[in-house]
Amino acid sequence: MVNPVRDYDWGSTTALARLQGRKPPGGTEAELWMGAHASDPSLLVQFDGSSVPLDQAIAERAESLLGARIHQAFGPRLPFLLKVLAIARPLSVQVHPTGERARAGFEGEVNIPGDHEYVDPYAKPEMLYALEPIDALCGFRSADDAGRLLSLMGTDRTGLLASLLIGHGAEPHLLESVLRHLVTWPGDDRPALVRDIATTSHRLLAHAGPFEGSALSPADRRALTWACRLTQQHPKDPLVAAPFLLEPVRLEPGEVMFVPAGAPHAYLYGLGVEIMGNSDNVLRAGLTHKHVAAEELLHIVDGDSRPVREVPFSWLSPYEVAWAPEVAEFQLSRVWATSSAPVPLYPGIAGPQILLCTSGPVTVACPGTSLALQPGESAFVGASGAGTISISGPGEVFRASAGGQRIPRS
Repeated sequence: MVNPVRDYDWGSTTALARLQGRKPPGGTEAELWMGAHASDPSLLVQFDGSSVPLDQAIAERAESLLGARIHQAFGPRLPFLLKVLAIARPLSVQVHPTGERARAGFEGEVNIPGDHEYVDPYAKPEMLYALEPIDALCGFRSADDAGRLLSLMGTDRTGLLASLLIGHGAEPHLLESVLRHLVTWPGDDRPALVRDIATTSHRLLAHAGPFEGSALSPADRRALTWACRLTQQHPKDPLVAAPFLLEPVRLEPGEVMFVPAGAPHAYLYGLGVEIMGNSDNVLRAGLTHKHVAAEELLHIVDGDSRPVREVPFSWLSPYEVAWAPEVAEFQLSRVWATSSAPVPLYPGIAGPQILLCTSGPVTVACPGTSLALQPGESAFVGASGAGTISISGPGEVFRASAGGQRIPRS
């Protein structure tokens, strides 16, 4: 596969080049895409040396590349998209819709508030695996904790937000109300709100003193530190207050997080493998130069939706572990390959697959053919070859496939 690299401004100037063992290009590289998304499909290099966009190949040979089950469930399209994210600065605060909302909105069956348009009728669940430590915000904090942090600011503007939470119970709709206030904050007063948060966050951190005996917990310091960084990058955006509303998440290497529909989230820093539904339905609240879909986002945000840290997993062999969240679009496994003997992949996973090498080189073998992969390279395996794959190393490979597979539970 020849895979596109997206150069969003939050990307790293070195991480993807380091992974792939090449010279940095001099600009940002944010996402390595592997899949058949219509906006930027991978090129499938065929055995005769010719190449074809993967979405075109699937449209022309859907039954043989997808297999009967995946073709029946999803039509002539690959249901998942695999990425490597190289995050050097925070992404937007965003929410993804349910599949039903995306379908109804795309088909015009419901009235969508504001000027948002759904670009396809599919959900966009996603799961992130940390190759290196990843900082993120995902899901709302408790109302009490958010109110405490906002009141700690001690300004009239943040005090107004805190008053919506303190003493009113712990219902999730309270936090949704604060998010509504931030997203709809008057334009002429936005710089003043950001200055309040910047000045107060700097002051609180400067006077916090040593960790022991400090009134600020390590979690409080992280929230204030990220707020300071966001105010420097987005001096007119009320969503710089997001670290006070959303739950901080730290993924250590090897940990995973599943983000369900309706959960507000923002990735802040790190390097990881992300697998998601093959969709581009994103509703952004702020911290971005892209379109902000305030009205529809406020309609679909779900105060009860939380990230899933305990994603169900299974050991498929001593060399392969799979994470399978409760979605139809995808699952992901990690394979450790040794140099002593080829490692056979679990044969019970059917349908199309993408194999991504993150450490190597490795050799992927199917009956009658083999392919060497360097770190950062990937291969596509159609449904007909899915049950007969082996990997030789030493190295590490991620295996993306459709969900709903019959795999043993640990």
